[in-house]
Amino acid sequence: MKQLIAILFFALCFNTLKAQSGYWISFTDKKDSPYSVEVPEDFLSDRAIERRQKQNIQINEEDLPVNPSYIDSLKRAGIEVRHTSKWLNGAIVFSNNTQLMDTLDRVSFISHVEKTKPATSNSAIQKFETTSPLLKRTTVSSYGEAWNQVSTVNGHKLHEKGYNGEGMLIAVIDAGFYKVDELPLFQHLWSNKQIVGTKDFVNPYSDIYTEHTHGMNVLSIIGGQLDATYTGTAPAASFWLLRTEDAGTEHPIEPDYWVCAAEFADSAGVDVINTSLGYYGFDSPSISYTYDDLNATTRASRASDIASSKGMLVITSAGNEGNSNWRYIGVPADAKHCLAIGAMTADSVKAGFSSFGPTPDDRIKPDVTAMGVSVAVQSSAGDIRTGNGTSFSAPVITGLAACLWQSLPDKTAAEIRQLIIDSAHKANDPDNEMGYGIPDFDTAYSVDIPKNITDNAKWTVSPNPFKNQLVLEGHTDGQISVSIIDLTGKTKYKRMHSGQRIVIGEVSRLPHGIYIVSIENKHFRQHVKVIKSH
Repeated sequence: MKQLIAILFFALCFNTLKAQSGYWISFTDKKDSPYSVEVPEDFLSDRAIERRQKQNIQINEEDLPVNPSYIDSLKRAGIEVRHTSKWLNGAIVFSNNTQLMDTLDRVSFISHVEKTKPATSNSAIQKFETTSPLLKRTTVSSYGEAWNQVSTVNGHKLHEKGYNGEGMLIAVIDAGFYKVDELPLFQHLWSNKQIVGTKDFVNPYSDIYTEHTHGMNVLSIIGGQLDATYTGTAPAASFWLLRTEDAGTEHPIEPDYWVCAAEFADSAGVDVINTSLGYYGFDSPSISYTYDDLNATTRASRASDIASSKGMLVITSAGNEGNSNWRYIGVPADAKHCLAIGAMTADSVKAGFSSFGPTPDDRIKPDVTAMGVSVAVQSSAGDIRTGNGTSFSAPVITGLAACLWQSLPDKTAAEIRQLIIDSAHKANDPDNEMGYGIPDFDTAYSVDIPKNITDNAKWTVSPNPFKNQLVLEGHTDGQISVSIIDLTGKTKYKRMHSGQRIVIGEVSRLPHGIYIVSIENKHFRQHVKVIKSH
């Protein structure tokens, strides 16, 4: 403590009115903390505690807040402490005293000080997707223009069963939520008290509803609903709206804000996190990430995996760098236990911009893929427009993952994640373009049929993608009904079959696109998503 008193005197002597820079400070320990794992209600909400109990997750020292005496010491030195991180035992601070910050790592309880944001900067990085006017296209029922993005992953099947996200709490971590408090697409969220709260980690004094439009676009895909013109993927879910992105810059402080937002979401009892953000290049190229950094060791990626370990499902956009020199996913999409979402067209073709894997330690990325081209989103002008990007494919999956979890409430976050992966069309043959493929949420739901039935009745359907024929192989006593259904729900083929190998040649004339092969009898049912190629 004597060291800090000396540095405090130094700070008072040299303090100026210069603009403040941002820093990350890492602490050495949590000694003498006033908090205890035996009294978690002091730092976790009832909902957060219940989530852990339900999934048999122990509360440990990682959950304990940063030692408040360390924070008080920094404040007495004239340092503004903006946020703290209990998981990584650190803090985001601001100071205009370079001399002080350069010597702060001499303090006994501080292990590391890193400058993460210069006092002034201008960004040349294009950070966000843009939207385009909506072209007239076929719509279905209450989904309106959102039909394609929901139906390509069979999300409407969950909705038909009555699962629309009710009772689930989703955190949207983004750049701002412009006009969410005004636009009609979100009015049901206010009427039903589904907006639980907001928090701005970039500027605690801002009006989050006057900031960037990107978070508003993302929220519309999940929670939007308006008469017969639009239905999102989880319109009955509740939401925390968290801003971590400074739209005008790109500095390492922003993924650090993300760390703090993920911790906040955990403490608030959130079930699912959507983060349509990703990092690799910063305004200062010398500190940008390299490909070798994509091994789940950056602060944000570590926090993502910790968030998963606390029983939350973390869903992340894979990135839009597939056509760039970078090419790869970003942070925190490289985290080991998140679902990183790639982008495809409505015809199930990988979007050229969708970022590639693998990670340097050779893990498959992205994890799964959803529609990210011509996605229907709310615009700031009040109309529905289309947008391209993994920022928009991720929330498609987020909302439906919440619906799936609502339908299977006894599952853990890890089990819900695995169900989604296992339901995807390339689950047995993943690659680093589309990951495990395109999820089928009806299949994911149906997996919960008793295991002794599904094990005996499992059929394989090949090739996938197919052109001229489909071959079904398996064994089921008696006859089975085989149906091939398009994404509008129209049955294109239906016939009774028997035997262990069934060849269907009538599919050669089907238009290219996604189809569901339904195999069932009175004892079992199985749905397989297949793609008819050009």
